[in-house]
Amino acid sequence: MNKVEQILLNKFNIKPRLVTENDAEFILSLRLNEQRGKFLSPTQNDIEIQRCWISSYKEREKQDQEYYFIFVNDGIKYGLNRVYNVNKFSFEIGSWLFSQDTPEGASILADLYTRDFAFEHYQLNECHFEVRKENKSVVNYHKKFNPILLKEDAKNYYFKLTKENYEIFKNKILKLY
Repeated sequence: MNKVEQILLNKFNIKPRLVTENDAEFILSLRLNEQRGKFLSPTQNDIEIQRCWISSYKEREKQDQEYYFIFVNDGIKYGLNRVYNVNKFSFEIGSWLFSQDTPEGASILADLYTRDFAFEHYQLNECHFEVRKENKSVVNYHKKFNPILLKEDAKNYYFKLTKENYEIFKNKILKLY
C-alpha cells in the first residue's frame, strides 16, 4: 500500500476514493446542475470531454501533482473535492461539489478530509483557495478558518489558509460530528 492509499483510509467516517473515468457522468451531472454548479466555471455538456479531462488528470495524479476525490457511502456517490496547483510552498483546493441528497455534515467532513490529506501528504503549511463572492454560505464557512485574504476581483475572493489556523478550526468542527 503506497502513502496515498494509506492516507485514503477512512477518516472522519467518510469513504473517499480517487476519481476515475467511470465517474465522468456523475461529475458532469453535478457540474451541470443549475443549483449545484451555479458558482463553478462553465462546463460543456459532453461526456467525452469530461472523460478526456479525467484521463489527463490521472496523468497529473501519477506525477503526484493533483488528486481528485469522490466521496461514496454504501455505493452511492455524493460529492467531489480536489487538490491541485501544488508547489513547494502551498497547494490549492477546489471543485468542492456535493449532491443535494448528501448526508448532513458529509460535505464539511470531505472538505476537512481533503485538506488533511494535502497537508499530510505534501507536508506544506499553506492552502490556497478561491470562492465566488456570491456564494455567501461557502464564503462564511471558509472565513471561520480565519484565512488571509490575498486579493479579490469582481467575482472571487482569493484566500490563503495556514495549517495552524486550519487545525484550530478543524478541531472545533469535529466536536460537532
